[in-house]
Amino acid sequence: MTLRWTRVALVNAVLSGFTAPLGAQRAPAPEFTKQGLLIVNFTPSTGADMKLARHAADAVRSRMERFVNKREVDVIDGGEIAWRLERAGFNPDTSANDGAIHAIGKYFRADEYLSASVTSGRNGTTIRGELVLMRDERLRQPIAEATAARVDSAATLFARGLAAARAQLVPERRCENALREGSGPRAIAAAREGVAAYSRSTIARVCLLWALRQTSSRAAEILTVATEVLAVSPANVHALESAAIALDSLKRRPEAAEHWLRLARTDTADLDLSLRVSYALLDGGNAKAAEPFITALAARYPDDLRFTQQKWRVAYENKNWPRAIEAAEVLLARDTIAIRDSTFFYRLGLAYRAAQKPFKAVETLARGASLFPKDARLYSLYTQAIKAEADTVVPRGLALFPKSADLLALNGKELRSHGKIEESLDAIKRAVTLDSTMSQGQLMVAQLEMEMGRPDSSLAALHRALATGEDSALVAAFALAKGNALYKTANASKSSSDFAASLRLIAYSDTVHTTEQARFLTGAAALGVAQTTLADASKLQDKAASCRLTRVGAELLPLARTGLQSGDATFAEAAKQSLSYLGQLDTYAQQQIKAVCSGTAP
Repeated sequence: MTLRWTRVALVNAVLSGFTAPLGAQRAPAPEFTKQGLLIVNFTPSTGADMKLARHAADAVRSRMERFVNKREVDVIDGGEIAWRLERAGFNPDTSANDGAIHAIGKYFRADEYLSASVTSGRNGTTIRGELVLMRDERLRQPIAEATAARVDSAATLFARGLAAARAQLVPERRCENALREGSGPRAIAAAREGVAAYSRSTIARVCLLWALRQTSSRAAEILTVATEVLAVSPANVHALESAAIALDSLKRRPEAAEHWLRLARTDTADLDLSLRVSYALLDGGNAKAAEPFITALAARYPDDLRFTQQKWRVAYENKNWPRAIEAAEVLLARDTIAIRDSTFFYRLGLAYRAAQKPFKAVETLARGASLFPKDARLYSLYTQAIKAEADTVVPRGLALFPKSADLLALNGKELRSHGKIEESLDAIKRAVTLDSTMSQGQLMVAQLEMEMGRPDSSLAALHRALATGEDSALVAAFALAKGNALYKTANASKSSSDFAASLRLIAYSDTVHTTEQARFLTGAAALGVAQTTLADASKLQDKAASCRLTRVGAELLPLARTGLQSGDATFAEAAKQSLSYLGQLDTYAQQQIKAVCSGTAP
């Protein structure tokens, strides 16, 4: 029988001889069962020996028995620990690592243990350590280090710090219980109580993080709490993960990547953790940061195809074609899942083409098309790879896949190259109808409409392009270029309809993505419309019609002035001349309004 059980039996025997008086109030039952605290020999650091390490542990243990509530905490006896170490084959005068401590703790049914070290130096003795929860060894609370001239004094300081840190544990257990019961608000309140009880709390703050995440709290609030934990415990697993997730939500990608990689470094032997981090980096838009991490994992564990799959994915996303092909060829030879996926063949074909390996591209795409004869997209890429046979391949593909948007678009490009603009436009329109998300589909329609001499139809296609998610800068640049070309045509034709068409395209470009050039050209086109409209109005015999047209021209002059004035910096000379002419035209317009609009309805 150990000393501990002898002592417990003696206490029970003594207590059984007393009977509480009738009506006497009993002390309330404790909220939680008594917690067992295990303190084993400390680890000696530089300048310390094992004797000092054992003495420091004994000193902290003895003081903790005085500083804690014995109804709540049982500080496991040092003699019992030494006896158990001997029985387990350990030298009781040596320190134990976390694995051995955990095994001893299970025997004693400990709930917490102290992992600590002691250093002896010029300034005296320094004790450092962490309080660790047995139920989750990642729940750790660093204890403020204590330094004193004498080991007993340092032990006293350290023990006080350890006892103070334990103040968070009862509220923290309430927090965990509330989480298990699905009550996030109660969990948050309990965790905050734990933080208030110990300002440097990491364990209670981790439970607060769990509760905030369970209640879908704001990412900024979660990040704040996680940062507070990391300020005390930089390698805290729970805080690193919470911070990384919050940073992903806040789109702060570089910081998120840093925290994910720090999390992976907390346990490099945990392959599942490494894999989870790789997914988080890729899904969070951090492919650049993920590539060296994933590449190293794939090299270190070549037999684990999970990392090769991630290497293929990240290299493909980063357009690192040699590395992507290297990974894909391993998967092609060994991964039964990859070869059952038509997308894998499609992307590998693209990678080979991008890497200037046309023969490998054709070979891979031909194999893919053979394995997946109903995949229109794969067939389309195969078709492009053997464009030398396009005259026969494209018609054959359309016969097989008459509703393939990719093949219709390819056919449209072929028709345009042969000068068949109307047929090309028809094919592209059908392709876009089948796949509204086709990249630059509506822009191709807009280009062909311009080539057909239909600028307003082209403008309508640009509106559709923007509505379907096309890059706004690209749409604006297209509209500006086409509007500018029409403006040059209008300057030659002096046609108000040509100026008006150019104005509509240029003004649309300016509303989508404003630039100094777009604003200036809007003013120039508006001036052209005003000038030609006023000229047309002066030729009309019908006074009312002339008045209406004159007012239209006059109303465009403010728009022209605003646009021209915005070109002072880049188009200074042209703007100056145009504004001078605009002033004369404005005077003329006002005179005309008085002349032709008197006596007519406004």
